[in-house]
Amino acid sequence: MFKKFGAAAILAIGALYAVAASAADEGDYAPANILKTNGRLGWFCMIQATCPVTAQVRGVISRAVAADRSAQYLLGLTLLTGDGLPRDRDAGVLWVVKAAEQGEPAAARDIAYRLRNGTAVNVDETKVAAALKPDADAGEVEAMRALGPMIIGGHGIKQDPAAGLAMIKRAADKGSFDAEKDLSDLYLRGAPGVTASRPEALKWLAASARHGNVDAMLNLGYMSMNTPIGVPSTQADLAEGYCWLVRAALLDQPQAHEKLSMMFTDGEKDSRGTVIAADLVQADFWFRLAARSPYHDNSQIRASIEPKMTTAQMDEAKKLVEAWHPRTVQELKSLPIALPNSSRTCQPMT
Repeated sequence: MFKKFGAAAILAIGALYAVAASAADEGDYAPANILKTNGRLGWFCMIQATCPVTAQVRGVISRAVAADRSAQYLLGLTLLTGDGLPRDRDAGVLWVVKAAEQGEPAAARDIAYRLRNGTAVNVDETKVAAALKPDADAGEVEAMRALGPMIIGGHGIKQDPAAGLAMIKRAADKGSFDAEKDLSDLYLRGAPGVTASRPEALKWLAASARHGNVDAMLNLGYMSMNTPIGVPSTQADLAEGYCWLVRAALLDQPQAHEKLSMMFTDGEKDSRGTVIAADLVQADFWFRLAARSPYHDNSQIRASIEPKMTTAQMDEAKKLVEAWHPRTVQELKSLPIALPNSSRTCQPMT
């Protein structure tokens, strides 16, 4: 009798999961249907074993229903990624839009990014700008970061490039290294009323990197070492690029690990006389750190390094990995970083 009931319960649970998945496929997690879906989840989740979502996701849904804009944005991301709920791009974007129109800065920047990259999004930018403005006027940094570009472009609000640029700079003045990176991106691509300027972009990127933004460190490393079409190759600075890549790597940035591995695999040099000689032990060391991330365990890079190494070299690389530990931004400010094949060290990160 007990065994028969157990089998029936398992079948019931499976059926409930199927119903929940089907509902999600029909868009029941979209804003227009979420109340009904949340009610149905209440019945399913009376018994934990039959609940198709985690308690954490249920909490996000409940807060989103209650008009919590940050929860609405999180619910949108959950649906867009399928991490915790069946993936539903259309419903996800609707929740991101809803959050943006209520003044959630991260959602507003998300929507702006999608629009800038040609994604069709049905959003009332006037609502977004109006919802952001009170917080931005009060000096809330994230709202200023979201509203500033809208003012520059005239999206949902009167266009005033000077005022929009000033708003983002005020956010940077308040200590936001993300705002400094925003300014770098803005000067790099240009915008209405903002002339593209690589030197200005590098200036703001360096400021963001010095203040601890690991993504800015990574980007500054790449930009320092490479010049785009139209910029003389003599402006490339391998030493500067190496220093910032190492700093990002020491903060456990896997892309920086991977790039350093590639640099040491074949070696690099620039017109300024900086030389980074090939070093298979260093190449393998940085690769092994990168390979801890499933997105950076590149078999082609591994194949270009390890078949050329002796057992002793591989053992040395493994020992370096075992001894390695990530650093903090504060540590980086006083940590000397030696340039390979040179008596020089990187300039202090001030």
